Amino acid sequence: MVIVAIRYMILAVTRFENTDERGIEEIMYGIQREVINKMMDCAVILIIDTLLDSIRECFVTTEDQINELICVFISKLPEAWRCRFTAPQAG
Repeated sequence: MVIVAIRYMILAVTRFENTDERGIEEIMYGIQREVINKMMDCAVILIIDTLLDSIRECFVTTEDQINELICVFISKLPEAWRCRFTAPQAG
């Protein structure tokens, strides 16, 4: 299994060398950035979900109120983060 995975990596690197002008360092840096961005997105979503679960547990709220809270929260995020999330539709 490991040999097959390594072979696919070699084929992928060869394909990139033939079709992509970027160097392997630049490609790996791009992959690293994407992984970090995805991890940050997942972390923020986990924090928001945990907060919303806590609000539901401690307070009597409707889903419309929860959605409104999410919309307000997302609207207050910096633009670089705001564009990554989709606010729920108003109900």
